[in-house]
Amino acid sequence: MEAQISAVCQFCETSREIKWRCLNCDLFLCRICNSRIHSKIMSSVEHKIIHLDQCGTEEVVNNIRKLDFKQMKCKTHHDKTCFVFCRNCNQPICSLCILIIHQNHTLCEIDDAYEEKLADVENLKVEIKSNIAFITNEETLLQEDALKGKKHHMEIRTLILNREEEVKQEIARKSKDVSDELESEWHNTEQSINSDIELCLKTKSNLLKRKDNIHKILKSHDPRLVFDASLTDVKQLHLPMFGKRASLFQFFPKTIEAKGILGDLIEKPIIENITVYSIDMKCISCISHCEAEKVLICNNSEDILKKEDLNCDRFQTLKTLQDIRVMDISQTKDGHAILSVGDDLKILTKTGQLKTFLHVELITLCVHVNTENELFVGALVKDPDHWRGELGIVLILDEEGNTTCTFDKRKIVNDSDNDYITGCYDDSFDEDEEVDMFDFPSRVLNTKKDDILIIDNSNLSTYAGKVLLLNRSGDIVREYRGCRCENCNDFNFCPFDIAETHSNLILISDIGKHSIHVLGKTLITCSFVDDIGINSPLSLCIDAAGKLWIGCDMSADDDEEPKIYCITLN
Repeated sequence: MEAQISAVCQFCETSREIKWRCLNCDLFLCRICNSRIHSKIMSSVEHKIIHLDQCGTEEVVNNIRKLDFKQMKCKTHHDKTCFVFCRNCNQPICSLCILIIHQNHTLCEIDDAYEEKLADVENLKVEIKSNIAFITNEETLLQEDALKGKKHHMEIRTLILNREEEVKQEIARKSKDVSDELESEWHNTEQSINSDIELCLKTKSNLLKRKDNIHKILKSHDPRLVFDASLTDVKQLHLPMFGKRASLFQFFPKTIEAKGILGDLIEKPIIENITVYSIDMKCISCISHCEAEKVLICNNSEDILKKEDLNCDRFQTLKTLQDIRVMDISQTKDGHAILSVGDDLKILTKTGQLKTFLHVELITLCVHVNTENELFVGALVKDPDHWRGELGIVLILDEEGNTTCTFDKRKIVNDSDNDYITGCYDDSFDEDEEVDMFDFPSRVLNTKKDDILIIDNSNLSTYAGKVLLLNRSGDIVREYRGCRCENCNDFNFCPFDIAETHSNLILISDIGKHSIHVLGKTLITCSFVDDIGINSPLSLCIDAAGKLWIGCDMSADDDEEPKIYCITLN
């Protein structure tokens, strides 16, 4: 209650049964004074009388405020009361202010201005209340995230420590093996040396005895000793054959990169939302996002290309092209689609017109347009020597279709044990030093770091193959041949499509394992879609908003309804 209630009626000053308050007079009244005295005063006819139970309510506070602002004194002329509001200066003013300062300003009734300001304050109150609710909810979510994060942190920390212990045990085992090998070699060598030393001593002793005997014969005056001496043993004496001298081993310590041994700490993408769209194409071998919920999809086994609007209760086909085998699709910056079709690169305009963009003397397999409108084309070209059939090649073209770079040959520089090969492209290599870089480059992608990702399939019936990462010079920076985890040993790595998230993670659909591999510096996961009910992911696309679109292959399951998935990643 904003005012302290008087102990007695402020009219009669005797009654203690205070029941009423006059807001205008700011007096507390008893029942009798309110009904018999205060109500009969002519000037109090318009006074606002409230029951004590109403004191402190929002309505009463508003009434008091209204009474107070009508008596509000001018800040400039303290003896004057404000009665109008200046919109230019955004303040209440008195009559003198109008004459002196605010002559050409926009004025309004102070009551109107007050109601407007009060409405703004009320709106601000609602907004603040909403913000408080939002912040409270966020606080709750953050606290939940903190608990989950701490739990996850401890789990990862346990994994790291367990891995550390495994590495220590493995190093200890390897150290013991090498030490045991060294001890065994030295034991055998030492035994051989000791045996030879013993033989040396025995032979030397025998020779010394014979030497002494001969010395006696030569010193003797008796000629019979010379005739009796047995010279045969001396002439036929064979020195023993000793074993090889002790082997001198060397120990070559290997450089250990601890991070490579333990593993890498990389943020795994979090699925925030999944939208599922039904479609009538059982096998979506290529998907490309156009705008909103419009996508281009194709089935190159049935030679069908469609543009679909998925933003309907039932999808709506906007355009269908039959008898056209589209191997790959990529969008230009201005919203046109470049299609890989046989020995042509075709363009599908936003108005639905199909035109030939470029005719090339090779079989195009894939196409990618980067942010600079460069075209990356994977293709097959006939072998000029005829004996190898067709060779894989990757071209980089400018906007006019001129070839600026070609990748097709490499020289092996180093082949390590970890699926990594470094190679380079150089026209100066001799023919016998060159090897073909690609078998069947079915997908190509220019990454945000300006590297070139290529899916190279070596088996066209199963799509078994690998993923190559090249730099602009054509050097093979990395080869990825699939996951080596225990659950994947029975599956070939069959990469089909690639995409790059806004956070530079590489996604690879694998039709051998029916999964999506997520790569950072190392493999993050190869079971990205197993737990969320996506069957047979085939084609991939990341749209401008960073959402992942997945087209599936349901051709082997007549009962399964074909679908397109749109996944929002964090």
